[in-house]
Amino acid sequence: MDTEALSRRVAALREECARPGRELVEGGHVLSAEEAFALAGEAQGLVNAADALVAVAGAWGARVETTVRSGSWERVHPVGFVDAMAATRMSLATGLTEGLAGRKVALGAAVGERFPLVRDLLVAGDVATANVQKILDARAGLDVEACVRVDAELAPRLAGMDPARVAGEARRVATRVAADQVAAHVALRRRGRCVEVRPGEDGLTDWFASLPTATSSAMWAAVEELAGEYRQTDDGLSVPESRADALADLVLRNVKVTAQVTLGVPVVSDRSAPEQAAGTRFRVEWDDDDTLVDATTGEVVRYGDLDAESREELSWLEEPADLDVDGLLLQAEVTPGYAVSGTQLPGLGWVEPATLANILRLLPVEVSRAVLEADTGTLASHTSSAYKPPKAISDFVKTRDGTCRMWGCARPAERCDLDHVRPWPTGQTTPTGLESLCRRHHRFKQQGRWRPTLAPDGTVTWHGPDGATRTTEPQHRTSG
Repeated sequence: MDTEALSRRVAALREECARPGRELVEGGHVLSAEEAFALAGEAQGLVNAADALVAVAGAWGARVETTVRSGSWERVHPVGFVDAMAATRMSLATGLTEGLAGRKVALGAAVGERFPLVRDLLVAGDVATANVQKILDARAGLDVEACVRVDAELAPRLAGMDPARVAGEARRVATRVAADQVAAHVALRRRGRCVEVRPGEDGLTDWFASLPTATSSAMWAAVEELAGEYRQTDDGLSVPESRADALADLVLRNVKVTAQVTLGVPVVSDRSAPEQAAGTRFRVEWDDDDTLVDATTGEVVRYGDLDAESREELSWLEEPADLDVDGLLLQAEVTPGYAVSGTQLPGLGWVEPATLANILRLLPVEVSRAVLEADTGTLASHTSSAYKPPKAISDFVKTRDGTCRMWGCARPAERCDLDHVRPWPTGQTTPTGLESLCRRHHRFKQQGRWRPTLAPDGTVTWHGPDGATRTTEPQHRTSG
């Protein structure tokens, strides 16, 4: 197979597809609604075929198993095998998130091995990958023989099937074909129940839970009942808002919780300020209308109402190692200003100052503060000759990175390894020589196909074997 010829054909198809798209952008106003929707339907077949091309190509790549234990070597498996790092390599190649890239690889591998008739429909553009994915979800736990039987029964009807009924029909056929395997999988899935949180819109966090259906039904009934009571006492509450409040209250009843966060505190440095024994002091700019909460007493005061001595005391902060955390005043329910900003809480997303103040009031929070220079986001730097970085360097790097530095990975840096970008001892144990990588992507980096470079400001650029690059930004930039 001539891969260069295939690449040229894909590029030509892409250009051919883009041409009518550009024409439509310019002249689509002349189409009737019926013509526009009909054209969209025809184009969807093209999308289906392109999705199939991506999935099938990914499946061929995923069958190659690579390891670096006892020397680097490869093993080529039949289609259907998915290497542990396939999703990462697919993400880097396509620019998709690792989760979406992994689903495409898994889809291509599954249809190639277990659903050949459905695969042919997908390649022809007759069915959408979303409908094929419903079949794959429904066949979970079935062996290859059972899947082939499901494929033979579903494929002849799939192109014309109501998409809303595909999942239910696939489950019905799977249960009839291999009831014992379905039952065993259901029992196994109960052991895989989980709850996850993901960053949402600013100030919000998305929750995901996978629970046994009976438990979920009971929980939903409790949420609905309490949410109804809330709406009766507050006409301004919407149904979704009341459900969210009810869920939070039910979860937090009779529970003691604490949290630990690291907050970036941007300040304005003044190099002309007097030097202290402990290091440089940083000038903090306040507005008279800024509202402050004393972290020790909880008293709320207006900055402009403080006496001159107190204002002067609040106008200077020292470097992180010398901060008196308990005595630091926090800004609440005002615009960010220079002294305190919102912050990115690992795994939860961006939190603006007012929400941050509410967190501090609601929960016993252990707060670490990383002082940043407002203009550049600069953090303090340390150096060590040891292989294992000391706590100061570890805290620095993880605060700078925020998350795993692999493209598309959002695992919080607190749960990552500290990796020498260049192998130690050639690579130094300094913030400019270390990056945060989750255990999975630490292993992927060791395969050597994609190599990272770390810029002085914390930017990581991954260089692929074919010259491709992917760049990830740090949560807080640093100066070199």
